[in-house]
Amino acid sequence: MEFDFKKFFLNHLPGPLNKLDDNFNKLASFFNYEFGLLVHLFNQIEKMRSLDDAKGKVLDEIGDNYNQPRGEADDVFYRIMIRSKMALNSGRTTVNGLLDIISQSLNVKPDGITITPLRNYSYKGVDTGEPLAISIKNIPLQWIDEDWEQNYIINRIRDGVAAGIRVDEISFIDRSNSVLSIRGISSSTLIYKVYEKKEGHKCRISFQHLNLQTKV
Repeated sequence: MEFDFKKFFLNHLPGPLNKLDDNFNKLASFFNYEFGLLVHLFNQIEKMRSLDDAKGKVLDEIGDNYNQPRGEADDVFYRIMIRSKMALNSGRTTVNGLLDIISQSLNVKPDGITITPLRNYSYKGVDTGEPLAISIKNIPLQWIDEDWEQNYIINRIRDGVAAGIRVDEISFIDRSNSVLSIRGISSSTLIYKVYEKKEGHKCRISFQHLNLQTKV
C-alpha cells in the first residue's frame, strides 16, 4: 500500500491545532507532493544501482565491489561476469553449487542443465569410465556471442568444480536449439562440435578447433 504522507502529517499534529483548518490541509498537500517526488527520486536511484538495471560507470562500481573488472565486455555480458563472480564467491563446489554458478551467471533457470559423472558407480561391476570426471550439458547460450565470452564461462565453470574433478565436456544450446559441444576442457586445445538442427532426415555437423589459454 502506498504511503499517504498527508494523512500521516495531519494525524501527527498536536491536539490543540485544528487539523481541519484549510491552511493545514494545504500545507499537508504541499508536503505530500514534495514527499512523493523524493520517494520517486530514491526509487530511481535504487533501480539504477541494482545489478539488473545499472549501466556504464554505475555498473563498473558494482563490479569493483566484487573485484571483477569489465575488460571488453558490454553491459549485458558484464552483468553475467559479476553474477558468476558472486556465485563463485559462495565457495559451494557441490553439484547444486555448480548449478547455482551456471544459473546465476547466465540468469537462467537450472532446469534442463545436467551434470553427470563419466564413471557410473554401481555394485553390478567395474565401470571403465574415467573417475573424478564429469560432463555438463544443456547450458543456454543466448547471452554468449563472442568466443572470449564462451571461454570466460568455461573458465568460471572449471573454477567452480571441486579440486581434483575434471570437466570433460560442456555443451551449450543456442537460440536455434543447435548444440555446441566442447570436449577436452583440461587441455590447451579444445575441439568444438556444432550439431545443427535437423533438416528433414539429415543432420549437418561442423568442426572447429580453438586454442584456449588456461585463464581469461
